[in-house]
Amino acid sequence: MTLTPDSPRISLVLGSSQHPAEIVAAAKAAERGGFDELWVGEDYFYTGAIASAGAVLAATRLPVGIGIVPTTSRHPALLAMELATLAGLYPGRLKAGVGAGVPDWLDQMAIRSKTPLSSVRDVIAGLRTLLAGDTLTVEASSYRAREVQLAHPPAIVPPILAGVGGPKALAMSGACADGTVLSVLAGTRYVEWAARAVAAGGAGPEHDLVAYVFCSIDDDAAVARERLRELFGLYLLAGPRNPMTEAHGIADEVEALAALDFDDAVRAIPDAWIDELAVVGTPADCAKRIGALAEAGADCIALCLIPGEDGEAQVDRLSRDLLPLVRARA
Repeated sequence: MTLTPDSPRISLVLGSSQHPAEIVAAAKAAERGGFDELWVGEDYFYTGAIASAGAVLAATRLPVGIGIVPTTSRHPALLAMELATLAGLYPGRLKAGVGAGVPDWLDQMAIRSKTPLSSVRDVIAGLRTLLAGDTLTVEASSYRAREVQLAHPPAIVPPILAGVGGPKALAMSGACADGTVLSVLAGTRYVEWAARAVAAGGAGPEHDLVAYVFCSIDDDAAVARERLRELFGLYLLAGPRNPMTEAHGIADEVEALAALDFDDAVRAIPDAWIDELAVVGTPADCAKRIGALAEAGADCIALCLIPGEDGEAQVDRLSRDLLPLVRARA
């Protein structure tokens, strides 16, 4: 982690919040508006990360991160082939994240790993071997490979990040990945806790800590908050007791809310939680939150747009009203 609170990278997350036809326009708007890099997600069953990354790399000159691909949805040999192709076409601009994935989605395809932590570690090791041009022969916990070698390994090997959240997984990421992608609702206390966990695993200052955060901006902070409330509730209440809610000391309260009818629970979410766990409010409020996340240890703050709204218009507003304030604080 590069603990330099005055210089976080400000990125934009593309993918599930946009229809595929809108992704390139939003990416071009982000480049035009001064964003530092782009990330594409693979949320099942919305948009594919490899196809999206290729389109965005072709349409812009910005660095592009894939965050994240579940380790069980593609054999590491095939994933390495896809990454090598993108890295060969666009040298030095690609980074890729892998993780265990969302259990419910994986269960729909009957591909959830029985050993998720080992799966992430083993896939990272396999990708490193293949992308370096070496031959992979292994019987890992989640896959097997026999004498696999890429015909076109990339001249510039893309960094491999782990999309993880718990203490053991974060330590594993610190030990074997080039960076860590933290899921949405990564508030400052959780980012601080996660930074310590990856450091305990052996991460050095070059380890890239990427925090995904929902972003809602408006001249009226209450309007911005309410625009985000339902989506925020979907993520917060889906798994009420987790490392993030524990780190913020709200696990018991979130668990109690999750037992209520969803609409009632969403209405009862304290405004302070939304303000702490998202980049939300006026432009000045949002710039302050980004600064706090950087101070907590995030090297990159990746802003997630609100689904169902005009993505390009959201990007233009962030570029015009938020990014200058963030740059001014640096």
